[in-house]
Amino acid sequence: MFFPTFTTVFSAVFQVFLISAAAGVLVRTNIVSQTHIQALSGVTVNIFLPCLIVVKTVTRFDSSGFVLWWILPLSGVLIAAAGLGMAVLLFGTKPEKQPFVSMASFQNAVYIVLPIGQLVYPDQFDLLALYCFLLILGQSPIMWSVGKVLVSGSKDAVIMWKDFVTPPLVATLTAIFLVVSGTASMLPQTLLSSMDLLGQATVPLAVFILGATLGSISFKNMPPVKDVLRVTGVKFILVPATAFAVMYGLGLYQTLPLFCSLIILQTSSPPATNLILMVRNYGGDTQAIGSMMLLQYLVCIIAMPLWLSVWQTVTG
Repeated sequence: MFFPTFTTVFSAVFQVFLISAAAGVLVRTNIVSQTHIQALSGVTVNIFLPCLIVVKTVTRFDSSGFVLWWILPLSGVLIAAAGLGMAVLLFGTKPEKQPFVSMASFQNAVYIVLPIGQLVYPDQFDLLALYCFLLILGQSPIMWSVGKVLVSGSKDAVIMWKDFVTPPLVATLTAIFLVVSGTASMLPQTLLSSMDLLGQATVPLAVFILGATLGSISFKNMPPVKDVLRVTGVKFILVPATAFAVMYGLGLYQTLPLFCSLIILQTSSPPATNLILMVRNYGGDTQAIGSMMLLQYLVCIIAMPLWLSVWQTVTG
């Protein structure tokens, strides 16, 4: 079962990276500019992604049928906390290493997991996307507070409330309220269909933005090998291995198989691209963060299919 699963997941990851590579080439040849990337990112985060979140949540989220939904936000918190703890143990508390601690702790929970999930689990994608949105409820506040301070390398980095109140977060909380209050059924089907049409643009745009972001990173001045190995060790070995052991020990794969697969994908995914946006906005070593991120994305091409294949083989 290992090789069929690995081949399927690797093919999905590779498809994502082919599109990303094409976007990167467009950036390096100046066909796509930084202004274009910023505009695409803005419209995706502010319009398309919130539409996708609302539609998938109100149509798939059933708080009475899924009474354990709260384990997803909790999982987001635990994944971030585990990454932070392990990274601090390896890097220490030196200020110049703080950006790498942040990179080892916060994964790309949407822009790479959703496209891969859509390719690997097409019949369950709506539910997997819902799980994804619930998970980032727990992780997002930590990333935009602790992660922001660490990646900027400054204890004086100002943490503002507006950083927490992002359109995806508002969309998720609003959709959950509509479902729990029972008012979701009052939404016109025409409205949901229109939002669904917009939301369908999220996944391909997310892949393009990911590639365009990585394509703007310079290959010069790569970080020290020791630091690369530390980030890789936390992100692709220690955190996924811990999640693997906990879920297997609790037997969650028997009752929540899709949830477990999502957690494996989440814990073996590369650093969040939002970290680059934070460095650009709040200061920090852009070159060090960018080059480290590029290397970690290359590693994930093998790491993500490997971990999911091992999980499916052991639990299948």
